[in-house]
Amino acid sequence: MINFLAKIEEKIQALLEDGLDRLLHPGASYSLSAELLNLIKENIRQEKPKSSGESHQKFAPDHIKLYVPFERYDAWQNLRPVLNEVAAEIEQSFTTEGYKFERKPRIQIIASEDLPLDQIDITTSYYHEIEQTGKTSLIQLDNTPRNIPLPSGACFIVNGKDNIPLQKPIVHIGRHSNNDIVIQDPMVSREHLQLRAQRGYYLLFDLSSTGGTTINGQSVHTATLKPGDVVRIGQTVLIYNQDLPETTTKTIVSVPE
Repeated sequence: MINFLAKIEEKIQALLEDGLDRLLHPGASYSLSAELLNLIKENIRQEKPKSSGESHQKFAPDHIKLYVPFERYDAWQNLRPVLNEVAAEIEQSFTTEGYKFERKPRIQIIASEDLPLDQIDITTSYYHEIEQTGKTSLIQLDNTPRNIPLPSGACFIVNGKDNIPLQKPIVHIGRHSNNDIVIQDPMVSREHLQLRAQRGYYLLFDLSSTGGTTINGQSVHTATLKPGDVVRIGQTVLIYNQDLPETTTKTIVSVPE
């Protein structure tokens, strides 16, 4: 079941990644997809067969409630099409594995005046049950990833001379002295970029910088870095390099409309 859930989690994260990471912060989709699948797993129900010739029936919860901060309710509503896709993916994946749903899974968004901006509250339950029987989890969508192998040999060459190794799961880049990589460039924002290690690569996120970010001349919000990528922020050029995993990948970028 672990491998099965891991595959669903990866699919849900891919669906949520662009919109949710922009709404909250880079990596929020990672936290939400993991906690959502954990709650569903905890609330799986098995029913005894009605006759000796039948096997146990496994039911998955069909009602997911997302309690979100009141100030961000409208922004979450803009993610409704994506959440519908997530619900459809849950239904299809669990049904394929032999689970049943009493009703078509639904994700409901509910505004809460009690939640801080960096928290959401999730419940999973069955439509026929009272609310208290559902599982619930208050998620602090922090910036700390789970134990993920770092990309091997990853580094940035800054302006063609300084070689800076990338040796942390999360790397902050900007003009402010608190960043992991400090860029002395007046056209670079105080908090300009964030890198997050994932599956043998670094994901790059532009943190709503003033001047924006380009990779190989193309404006991006998010990207999966590959060796040789030329990242430009302000007047600073960062050339990315790493030892490739066994399976190579192309740079995947999200182009702003």
